[in-house]
Amino acid sequence: MTFVRTELVGSPPSVAVMEDVAPRPRREVVLLGLTVALVGLVFLVAVSPWAGRDPGYSLDGFNASVWGLGARAAADDPIGSRLGGVQPDGDRYANHPPLTVWTAAVGDAVSGGRSWAVRGPAVLASLAALVALAVLLADARMRWEAVAAGVVVMGTTGMFLTYGAMLDTPVVSLPFGLLALVVAQRAWQGRPPSIPLVVAAGALAALSGWQAAVAASLAAAVCAFGPGARAPARRPAVALATGVGLGGAVTVGWILAVQRSLRPLLDQAGNRTSRTETDVSWYRAIGTHLADLYGPTPLLVVLVLAVVAGLALPRRDPGRDGPRLVLAIVAVTVVGYSLAFRNGAAVHDYWTYWATALFGVGAAAAAQGVLDRGRGTLARVGALALVAGLVGSVAVAGLVRQPDAETHIRDGLLVAELLDRVPDAEEPTAVALAVYGSPGELPWAEIAVHGRAVAVDDPADLGALPPDLPVLVILRGPPSPQLREVARIADDRFALLPAEALRQHLDG
Repeated sequence: MTFVRTELVGSPPSVAVMEDVAPRPRREVVLLGLTVALVGLVFLVAVSPWAGRDPGYSLDGFNASVWGLGARAAADDPIGSRLGGVQPDGDRYANHPPLTVWTAAVGDAVSGGRSWAVRGPAVLASLAALVALAVLLADARMRWEAVAAGVVVMGTTGMFLTYGAMLDTPVVSLPFGLLALVVAQRAWQGRPPSIPLVVAAGALAALSGWQAAVAASLAAAVCAFGPGARAPARRPAVALATGVGLGGAVTVGWILAVQRSLRPLLDQAGNRTSRTETDVSWYRAIGTHLADLYGPTPLLVVLVLAVVAGLALPRRDPGRDGPRLVLAIVAVTVVGYSLAFRNGAAVHDYWTYWATALFGVGAAAAAQGVLDRGRGTLARVGALALVAGLVGSVAVAGLVRQPDAETHIRDGLLVAELLDRVPDAEEPTAVALAVYGSPGELPWAEIAVHGRAVAVDDPADLGALPPDLPVLVILRGPPSPQLREVARIADDRFALLPAEALRQHLDG
């Protein structure tokens, strides 16, 4: 039997009773379980072409390899690597909470470094996020059809189907952020979980990602000071905030152990808040990313309906405030994080990954508002048909349209065919490969060759390399017949040949 705390009419705010609420029918539980399982299966099929492959030349591959290098170091030498913060070649990377690298290290250790296992925490986190969203919405006493609508919309966005298998903190932290919202919602409903569980939820949120820590902190504040807040919810609020504090303390301690200072973290935060790293205006960049990964029309309709329906939801009890409060917390987290770290949002198209949950909650609120207004058999059927049609159109749009970001991931996998031909470095600090035509860091190449990769921007610099050092060329157009004769070519995107051969080709 489930109990929800409600206020007595005319009584002081501190007076409350426990309302006996019938458990959700078994049929609804089964249908919700089948919905989550089906959406999870669709997700697994969508990401299967790259989820088990070595990192490629893309944002997905860059992040998978950065965390993968840390995971490799943690699995090989937990103490010397500072639990994955010091990579095999000695580079230090600790700008984010550590749960991603720690869970990836487990995958590396148990599988012997298999890529699918190292990336496993991201895939499992996305599946867990679907479950967590369903629990969150069901706990808010929403109709099962509305809960199902939220899960379907979240799990079929282009963002979720493209980056849901990417090993990075936004993906790994999402289920822990939703878990923090689950325990907070139960607290403000008057049925809080045990205090140790609430503390653990807050700690996991802070250990998994900055956005999850923000969402958990906001949830704790709502419990303590939000609409309808009452004394019994303040103890769980303190417990949740305490958990966030503990997780944050561990994160800061780990960063200090790796970097010996918080200066690199603060410098990176300053870089992410700047406006100088992109030539495209912030608004144009964000609009391009959202249109590519969410679609400009279907989800805009869902959001408009969500706002209207969410505001119109009846306030019969605190349980009914759940969707409204959760929608507000997730919206503030996503929008605030993107506004605060403007440069990060402009440069990284996955920066708004948490908006998958925002759209899910919004779709559920919209569906709930429509279904609640169905009076009579014909009206109920019409409302259900409207919800099914809208959710179905969003799902189909997400499934049939391949975002540019996914195209980049697929194309970037071709580089693995050539990197497999490069001999591994004798030691992690040895240079095993040069890369021509790719600016910036090269973790996707270094994880493949178990050593260093150096970037070459000027053809004149090729003469300083060992003549037989393999050079990977990032092609900007179809290769010439002459290059085809001296190099191995992967689908006109990448070429591999010795440094001396490339130098002679460019001189000729």
